[in-house]
Amino acid sequence: MNHSTAVGVRPARRTLVMLVIALLIAAGATAFVGTTSAQALCASTPMLGSWHNIDPNTRALTRVNVGLVCGDVRQCDENGHCTGGDTYVTMRPFGKCSPSDCDWGVRRATSMGDGWERAVYTYSWSTKYVWLKTYSFYGRTYLRVYTSTDFTAADGRTDYTTDEWMLK
Repeated sequence: MNHSTAVGVRPARRTLVMLVIALLIAAGATAFVGTTSAQALCASTPMLGSWHNIDPNTRALTRVNVGLVCGDVRQCDENGHCTGGDTYVTMRPFGKCSPSDCDWGVRRATSMGDGWERAVYTYSWSTKYVWLKTYSFYGRTYLRVYTSTDFTAADGRTDYTTDEWMLK
């Protein structure tokens, strides 16, 4: 092999090595971004926790527990049947009752955009739409709970809404 051929091969080999290194770096960055996104799926948000109404004399909701179901892992079998991968907020409101508060039960909330989460509670006499959103004022985080009650025609009562503010 003459000297001019060997010199011509080196730049091509150097280019190939640089290309392989660039691809490995890009693959590593993609893997890192993918891992970060999966972890961010189930990151804690200010909305999670146990909230209590700032009005001790409320006749509406006295407290709300907000949770998170984290399904950031999706598993599929050899037949293509998949489970998991479903992450969502849950809410469990408590209404003012006597002698103890009424537990409305846990419901899956639906993200309604702009930070609002909504769950629907259906009873024989009404449907209640509960909306949650956090707000920060003067260094404190509040949970706004907006509830719309739609009575059935058979019940006959007038529909109403409440707008409650809660703290942890």
